[in-house]
Amino acid sequence: MRPPIAGIGRTETCNLKGQKELFEDTHNGVLQRERLRLGQTAQLLGRVPQLAARSHESSAKLFASGAPETSVGASWARQLLVLALLGCALTLLLRLVGDPQLWFLRRLEVLLTLGGIACWRWSWFIIQNVRAIIYRYYTYPRLRQQAIQAVARNGPVSEVTILATTYHEKSWITAAVFTSVFRELKSLERLTRKPKVVVVTGCDEDDLNIKKIFAECCTSAATPLWPPELVLLRGDTGKRAALALGMKEISDGNPAEDGVVVIMDGDTVLQPGMLQKILPVFRLSPPVGALTTNETGCVNGPAWFAEWTSLRFGLRHRTMCSMALSGKLLCLTGRLSAFRASVVTDPSFRAQVECDRIDHWYWGPFDMLSGDDKSTWFWLAAHRQRMLYVPDALATTIEVVEGSGLTRAYANIRRWSGNSVRHCWRAIKLGPRKLGLFPWWSLVDQRLAMWTVLFGPLVAILALAAGRYDVAAGYLLWVLSSRLSHAAIAWRQGRRLSAYYVPLQILSDWSAALIKMWVLFHPAKQSWLNRGARKLDTTRGAAFFAWRTGVAHYLYGFSCVGFMITIGLLLGFLPLFREARLFLTPNASTNAVERIPALPFRSGPSLPRPTDPAPGAQQALASSAVSDSPLSIGVGFTQGRHR
Repeated sequence: MRPPIAGIGRTETCNLKGQKELFEDTHNGVLQRERLRLGQTAQLLGRVPQLAARSHESSAKLFASGAPETSVGASWARQLLVLALLGCALTLLLRLVGDPQLWFLRRLEVLLTLGGIACWRWSWFIIQNVRAIIYRYYTYPRLRQQAIQAVARNGPVSEVTILATTYHEKSWITAAVFTSVFRELKSLERLTRKPKVVVVTGCDEDDLNIKKIFAECCTSAATPLWPPELVLLRGDTGKRAALALGMKEISDGNPAEDGVVVIMDGDTVLQPGMLQKILPVFRLSPPVGALTTNETGCVNGPAWFAEWTSLRFGLRHRTMCSMALSGKLLCLTGRLSAFRASVVTDPSFRAQVECDRIDHWYWGPFDMLSGDDKSTWFWLAAHRQRMLYVPDALATTIEVVEGSGLTRAYANIRRWSGNSVRHCWRAIKLGPRKLGLFPWWSLVDQRLAMWTVLFGPLVAILALAAGRYDVAAGYLLWVLSSRLSHAAIAWRQGRRLSAYYVPLQILSDWSAALIKMWVLFHPAKQSWLNRGARKLDTTRGAAFFAWRTGVAHYLYGFSCVGFMITIGLLLGFLPLFREARLFLTPNASTNAVERIPALPFRSGPSLPRPTDPAPGAQQALASSAVSDSPLSIGVGFTQGRHR
């Protein structure tokens, strides 16, 4: 809605012509200011590629002096070392393969045998990339222009609320996060109400750190609507309860329905221009219910963990762009997502986030520990809300790895992949009408991909067991070559080359598939390592828990072994089909044996048979070095005897 124009109400002192001239002059002045502001916004949006290219440089400047060292990836020395190791591995695999042409023919035979799976996976990969390119470079720029035009017609978003959750966060992370929050709120213009910051904390130290940052950043009153309203709440019983508490506080404030609520974690830093990029999207028509943004990572921990985080964010960017082309998403990232205020104030939405319960075919209903991003997405998908991805709005997630990096990576994969499996089936049941055909089929593909990803590794294991080392080496060579295409996506997104991406992608895919298969039979067992090492299993008190756990273990093992046996039979590593005739064909009948009558017994010396050679000929035959066949020699001696 356009703001009121000064001077329009003075009708008692102006005639009709004066009113018209005054309206035109004032309206033209507003339009000029609007064009100037939109031009500045467009100029800011045009600098997004440069901001993204410098994201790694700016990440190093996020923290105040005295903060621990953080990184976005490994050094060049380590990159060269990993590259050398990959080169040695390729050389060894090529030596094991032997003749490349012969290996290619064998690989071609396997591809023809498994052509359905190979065509399915690679065609799906190509479709995802094509859709992502279309959205990023064709659809989204037009959506951005439409959003700018909608702001010019209807005015900007009038109310903004930030809902953040933090739990025993480190002070240097809290300083970086909330400094960026207050900086972004201060850059907003034409709000009709003070911005509100609701923070649900886990301890008194969190409160003191946030109050200190608020005092440093919000002392000067630049406008009547500054400083923002700060509300601190205590929620130390879990993130879901903390989010519900913050949503209730927001609802009690009666925000405007077309306002925007940004829900974020206490370890996510807003890059410059974040809010100015995402708020105009909520002026689009049809209305947008929620959106999420692009992300980068900054890690205080092992270098390989930083590379793995960068790889995952690069692949996430591709998937989000592809899904957004359908006006839907498969996840509203809990680290940072923005919602229309009417969604957050809906009591059913708050109830879905606070206590989300999954009904499993074997374990029955159980409560969710994490996965609040899946819960918010499911509510919006069930209500057919429009969801978009804003690729030029950037947030930086800070990861602090304490202890073993492998343990932390395993915990993250188990939580992310586990939540994906737990929510997948109920999302599929929504149907393509609510989700859209492509997002719905993507969920079906996720359900099946956990099995197809392990097809190749099991082939290599069976080949090693059968002594076919060339086949196993050929498969590994194929995997290293094919994963370059996945790594190239992350290279393009991160604006950097990394030798870590290929091996990390392989190990991540295999481990995620194994974990998904395990969660498929043990969905209620959940843990959250970096949020107080919380664990939850609401089925533990159910009847026959130990018995059902044992059956779940058996089903998991049986599925893995059965899957391996099926692959072995299809590819011939297990010779069941070839050897089946030896024990499946019935024994021949003894009546079918031809009986030869016995010759009469004769006493005395036996006469030589016509085909037997003479004794002298036998000696000559034994001492002969010629290569004539025995049959020819026998026939020759027989003819000589008859003559």
